[in-house]
Amino acid sequence: MVKYTLCLSGGGFRASLFHAGLVRRLIYLDLFKHIHRINSISGGSITAGLIMKELTVKSFSDVDDFDQRVIVPLIKFIQSSPRKKIYKINPLNNNPHKFSKYVDQQLFNGLAFSDLCKFPAWHCYATSLNSAMSWKFSQTEIGDSATGFSQPSHIDKVADGIVASACFPPLFKPFKFNTEGRSFVLKWVNGQLLNVPNSSPPSSIFLTDGGVYDNLGSESVITKKADFIVSDASGVVDHWGNTKPNKFFMMKRTIDVSMDQNGKLRRRLLFNSLNANSVLVELAKPLDTYTKKVVPDKDSPTPPEQMPIYPEIHRDFQKAIGTIRTDLNAFHDFEIHTLIWNGMVKIDAAMKRWCPHLIKEQHWNDVPNLNSIDFPTAAEVLNKGSKTNIWGKQHQELHSEKKLVDNISNIL
Repeated sequence: MVKYTLCLSGGGFRASLFHAGLVRRLIYLDLFKHIHRINSISGGSITAGLIMKELTVKSFSDVDDFDQRVIVPLIKFIQSSPRKKIYKINPLNNNPHKFSKYVDQQLFNGLAFSDLCKFPAWHCYATSLNSAMSWKFSQTEIGDSATGFSQPSHIDKVADGIVASACFPPLFKPFKFNTEGRSFVLKWVNGQLLNVPNSSPPSSIFLTDGGVYDNLGSESVITKKADFIVSDASGVVDHWGNTKPNKFFMMKRTIDVSMDQNGKLRRRLLFNSLNANSVLVELAKPLDTYTKKVVPDKDSPTPPEQMPIYPEIHRDFQKAIGTIRTDLNAFHDFEIHTLIWNGMVKIDAAMKRWCPHLIKEQHWNDVPNLNSIDFPTAAEVLNKGSKTNIWGKQHQELHSEKKLVDNISNIL
């Protein structure tokens, strides 16, 4: 049986929704049973946290069950517009602990990592400013290789790990993780497995967004050569042209460029690691990349002419998807539907193109469609949603949340 590591990238609520659609489709295709580990970053950690919370209660019976237990709570959380609960005036260097408290109240009710089911393993990643390494929160251990690893307890809240993972600079100050009174074990010392106590760990670890180190959550699959499904919700870094940015966007741009180049390098490494069971799915890539494009030196098991028939989506509309903002503000329902569908259709096409041996015959010609959507209007909404509006709403008119969540299964 194939054992996948599912990597859910960062990218704010854009990523949360895209990944939710991808997992929804894996459940529909009866492939979620192959997920043995989930790596998550930032917006991907919100979706992963909800999935793990629900799996701790019971497994998902079908997509309708997943919709009601994961997608609907996720949409309600997004539509609560958490950003306005975190800051009112100053959009920079906000206290992440305030955000964590809100996330916990809305989604997790004090749930700790130690409370979660042990399968699949969940590794929620932040970046340690102390060690300049990836810092892991999981059901069984917390830490990094430089500081060592500590066992999680009831005080290690899921919400804290998620917010540390999503602590994007300069919007948030680093998340201060108190290590006083904790024991850390150094697994490896000078390349040797020793498992010795760290006699002098730092009293505090300062954590920032996991994407600063690895926005794809890909480190383990690259180094261990595991079978992977990487869900990359990175967007398109636009060309400024004659833009005159303010100080906030000037600081953010520097980070965006660095993370974009980091992501491009990791995608090249992942592409070179593709095997008969692994796929890399990108939010910003056109759908025909997976259905029609022929890649030199990477023959696919399913030739393009044998792929199912997917909807023809105008390239301008697909391009608009890749520029949707990473934000903590409410999203228009067109943005929500489109992002979820995009995750569904991309993983459907990628698995049928590269891993057809895992697809059941009855699912082969069944492809995800966006039902009853007005594409010109939706494209206009998506283009408007590509701009971050720091202080106000991006969309002044949002459709009914109740209508949206009550009909989510019919829409998708």
